[in-house]
Amino acid sequence: MERSTKTKLLTVEDTFLIEGLGLIVTPPIPVSDYSGTESVSATLRKPSGEEEVVQSKLQIPRVSPPPQVYSYLCLLVGLTKQDVPIGTEIWI
Repeated sequence: MERSTKTKLLTVEDTFLIEGLGLIVTPPIPVSDYSGTESVSATLRKPSGEEEVVQSKLQIPRVSPPPQVYSYLCLLVGLTKQDVPIGTEIWI
């Protein structure tokens, strides 16, 4: 059986719940550091050792004025702040 290699996307430093959209986790990912698809299945590795596969979306926020360095925000669909403790690693 072939085992796929996963890449660590980030370690959660903070979370922000936006009603109707989902849970945004930080830090942002510089566009230069990621070249995959914007909708991806991700594995959450929580500090407790528990793992969970979730759907994530990477989006570049549209803000004015535009940032000097463009970064993706990671949005986790259908989760709450309690579902993603600080220190959780996100792997894709």
